[in-house]
Amino acid sequence: MKVYFERRILVGFIVAFAILALLGVYTYRYDRESRVTTLLVAHTNEVLYHIEQLNSTALRLEKELHEFALTGDTAFNSIYKKELLTAAHHAGMLAKLIDDNPAQLSGLDSVRLLGREKVGLIKKVIAAGTVSVAERRTLIPSEENTRISNLLAGVIARMKDREKILRQQHVEASREDESKAMTTFTLLQFASGILLILGFFAINFSFRKRMLAEQSLQEASAEVRDLYNNAPCGYHSLDHKGMITEMNNTGLQWLGYTREEIVNVKPFTELLTPQSQVVFQQEFPRFKVLGYVNNVEFDMIRKNGEIFPVIVNAAAMKNEKGQFIRSRSTVFDITERKKAEEKVKLLNNEMEAFTYSVSHDLRAPLRSIDGYARILKEDFGPGMDKEANRLMDVVMRNARRMGKLIDDMLDFSRVGRKDLSRNRIDVDIMVDSIRRELVDQEKGRDIRFDIQPLASVEADNNLMRQVWTNLISNALKYTSKNLLTEITIDSRHENGKVVYSIRDNGVGFDMKYANKLFGVFQRLHKIEEFDGTGVGLALVHRIISRHGGKIWAESEVNKGATFSFYIPAETNNVRHDKQISG
Repeated sequence: MKVYFERRILVGFIVAFAILALLGVYTYRYDRESRVTTLLVAHTNEVLYHIEQLNSTALRLEKELHEFALTGDTAFNSIYKKELLTAAHHAGMLAKLIDDNPAQLSGLDSVRLLGREKVGLIKKVIAAGTVSVAERRTLIPSEENTRISNLLAGVIARMKDREKILRQQHVEASREDESKAMTTFTLLQFASGILLILGFFAINFSFRKRMLAEQSLQEASAEVRDLYNNAPCGYHSLDHKGMITEMNNTGLQWLGYTREEIVNVKPFTELLTPQSQVVFQQEFPRFKVLGYVNNVEFDMIRKNGEIFPVIVNAAAMKNEKGQFIRSRSTVFDITERKKAEEKVKLLNNEMEAFTYSVSHDLRAPLRSIDGYARILKEDFGPGMDKEANRLMDVVMRNARRMGKLIDDMLDFSRVGRKDLSRNRIDVDIMVDSIRRELVDQEKGRDIRFDIQPLASVEADNNLMRQVWTNLISNALKYTSKNLLTEITIDSRHENGKVVYSIRDNGVGFDMKYANKLFGVFQRLHKIEEFDGTGVGLALVHRIISRHGGKIWAESEVNKGATFSFYIPAETNNVRHDKQISG
């Protein structure tokens, strides 16, 4: 069950229930402890009773013994035996009651020993009475009888004192427990009363706040409704059959219909061109299952017959059972965008024609320069001096470099215009193939590759091949002055993405110039040191950016460089570790 109280009110109720529970617990504990104390006091009183009975028995027996000594009454024998039985009974009861009190048990043992001595003395008196009255009478005030009587009286008195002290302790403990219980009850009752008062004010405040919130909600709802109706984009809802159940004013104005002509009257397909109806019939069933659809393009028909392009994004509203109720669709008029795309397409076509023209017009003179220079060198080289031959080599080298630069510029230009064709790429196979091709061109070098298992990726196969070719050739180029070239390639999962890295032990670069790395024609080393046009990394950057990814580099001078990049895609395929030496 859902609770609609504010948290503080709920906490207050919980605390109040806790206090009531504590009151119950304390009542139960106090009652239990009170009963225990009552039982202990009753137990002590019972012990005192039996001690007193032992004392009374001893006094009666002493009195009867004195009368027997004076009168010689033979009835003493039966009285004496009866009193002994009474004493034995009370001693037995005492033994059971004080079995957990060593001091009292010790006292009871003393009473029993003294009782036996007293019985022995009584037997002497009885036996002496059969001989002479005078001898019987002399035994009563004897030192032995006096000692036994005094010792017995003292032991019984000490037992009574100990038991009275114990009873007093139980009574005082009971009073202390009662005082604590009353204090606790008072405090808990006071706290409960305070909580009830606070709860009343909190509930009152909550209801008042809820009333104000409902008022604000009504105002906000009216404002949202106004925003819904007058938003710069169209909104509408469709039921499970595709019937329009709601549409805002913007959508109605675009179409030229009134609300009564559209809502619960027309299915969405009646507002679409035949081609768009086909798209809708394909997407709508899938939308009801998935629960969303993004950037679906339709051509809609206005009431006057005009056609205008739109993009639709929609989310499905479902009930607790997951059944489709209706859509919440957002519509954007992309007429201006379509016009802009047509202009861009026209410009791209013009750029393609211009690029082709430039390429053709530049390559012809370059081929002439390179060809005539070769002829001069081959035909007249032996007759020219050393400086003239060097200059001819410079001309031919720069002509070839210019040709390579034109090729790179064309590649760079095409990447920005080419449509991506995403496929699942086995990066392991692609990288190994590129490695073999490039290493075959590096004869005489000691090159060692360490290629870890690489996750596959969904990307344009040709463009990704260009990325890996440029990165691996760069690593080979900037390690060319090393006796041993070491290149490591791996991939790792990081923040939900797969990051690929290629590390080398080459010359590296200063990180303060890292912002120039991916710019066109930007070079961090002189052309005399390392050949190149300065377009390769810019091309890599553009390809990865077009895939929605990112590339970056880390390096230190003379300590190699690491280039890392990622392309958003599902990349799970990883195989066993492998090491490849080129």
